[in-house]
Amino acid sequence: MAFARNAVRCLAVGVVSVLALAACSSGKGGGSKGSNPANPNNQGQKKGGTLYYDNLDVYSHLDPQRIYIGLTLAFATRTMFRTLTTFAQGEGTDGTTIVPDMATDLGQRSADAKTWTFTLKPNVKWQDGQAVTCADFKYGISRTFAADDGITAGPTYALDYLNIPRAKDGGPDYKGPYHSTPAQQALYDKSIDCPAANKIVFHLRHPVADFDGTLTMTAFAPVRKDKDTVKKMDNEPFSDGPYKLEGSWDLAHGGTLVRNPEWDPSSDSIRKDYPDKIVTSSGDTAAVIAQKLIADNGNAKNTVTVTPIPPSNVAQVYNNKELMKRAVVGEQTFVDYLSINVKKVPDRRVRQAIAMAIDKTAYVTAWGGATAGVATNSVISPALPAYTKYDAFDTGDKGNTNKAKALLEQAGKVGMHITYEYRKTEAQDKAAASIKANLEAAGFKVTVSPLGYDQYYDIIANPSQTSEVVWTSWGADWPSASTVIPPLFDGRTNISSDYLGNDYAEYNDPETNKAMDTALQLTDNASLQQAWSTLDQKIVKDAVVVPLMADKAFFIHGSNVKGFNVWSGFGGYADPASLAVQ
Repeated sequence: MAFARNAVRCLAVGVVSVLALAACSSGKGGGSKGSNPANPNNQGQKKGGTLYYDNLDVYSHLDPQRIYIGLTLAFATRTMFRTLTTFAQGEGTDGTTIVPDMATDLGQRSADAKTWTFTLKPNVKWQDGQAVTCADFKYGISRTFAADDGITAGPTYALDYLNIPRAKDGGPDYKGPYHSTPAQQALYDKSIDCPAANKIVFHLRHPVADFDGTLTMTAFAPVRKDKDTVKKMDNEPFSDGPYKLEGSWDLAHGGTLVRNPEWDPSSDSIRKDYPDKIVTSSGDTAAVIAQKLIADNGNAKNTVTVTPIPPSNVAQVYNNKELMKRAVVGEQTFVDYLSINVKKVPDRRVRQAIAMAIDKTAYVTAWGGATAGVATNSVISPALPAYTKYDAFDTGDKGNTNKAKALLEQAGKVGMHITYEYRKTEAQDKAAASIKANLEAAGFKVTVSPLGYDQYYDIIANPSQTSEVVWTSWGADWPSASTVIPPLFDGRTNISSDYLGNDYAEYNDPETNKAMDTALQLTDNASLQQAWSTLDQKIVKDAVVVPLMADKAFFIHGSNVKGFNVWSGFGGYADPASLAVQ
């Protein structure tokens, strides 16, 4: 798990959740105000025209092995990069359902879940007409190991999962396809077999019951060796999807995609190629993007965005019936939570007093009410199968400061000083004021410390700089809490002397670590998800974290756009697979 992912994805969450409005329903079809369509491919879409993307954020990488940002994964996997498996269309659990993509099924696994075999569909081809083969997958995945050659920022599941002997440093004894020795390359070659051009066999170090979900990531996408330009891949993507690059790609500003004539729709039940062209641009502010879409002039009529409506425009859109015909509230898979540092707050009773005091409904209101999200009890998103609804302290969503103060008195810590760090935004300031008031009512003395956008995660991941309580957020990589619990709470892999990784609580509990190791040996996925749910409840009851809100997003699009759907795969953004323009 790459630590940078949390920082970037969470920055996206910060933008997504800045909504300032009372309740409305996200709904699913059936005419709810501003709801997702019941069938995003049944809105009268036709082929033709140019679709525009106007975004605040850039697509920071287009090298498939380096992509680890939700908005980029959502765009790239639907246009240029296919994988063995992918996500179905839709919102909530519909959009996090794993389905075959280039593979004929979700894989044939051994009884011990350590060997997975996939067969490629016929007619999967590169943009020059050559067939996509097992060798292309094997080569693409090998690039994940080449951090020393600049292939960085992507997820590193392959380094942990593939059955490659360990080097002295504990990592795999393989350094990627560019500078490994023949002996090291031979070790890698044993971890992925190609018994035929259309058959792929993965050999894993340990059971991975949800490996079919892992393969939705573009880190496991194919790359053809003769098209590998190493660091230039970000600007020169080579497509096996319905679109390909026209001209050059500018990471700071975007580029133009046109149809890939070699893409065969008979091999792809997910994607459509409705627009003739897709033109992307980045750099406008959220307010500028919103105003252009509200005005709906010129190219704005054919425009979508992954940048949610900012607070200054939310009421303008929500209170206008005509604008709401072009607006959608959709579920995301991110969860906001407080992380309580167990080294700085070692008394479990004090941590529990913090958790009991927090009014989660006030937090949701600060972010904008039901258009921003819903109060939650778990760090596991309600969109994931491992989610379980429970009330760890019998305090409800509003908290109970009297109960919290009684526990703080029992611990002899009334008047204890704590600092709360958060990333400064208008909504965060409002939420922080509520959190401060809650904690002070429970008997704490509180200092709030708003931090800047750019360095926020560097500071809270530094054990000498982080405070007692910090704000953060997380979204699963695929619909498994395997991508939530271990990345956030395994102190063995996160914590070093000067870096906490994603484990901002500095939590390294032997009992929890042992339970995670046991869970990762499970071969039945349902049992695995139950194990994660049990651990989630233990961690929340230990008050290592305080779950706050399961996020939603509020988008508007141009009047000529059809098939707009807040797709929960890869976080909750527009799904290019169904988009069209009149």
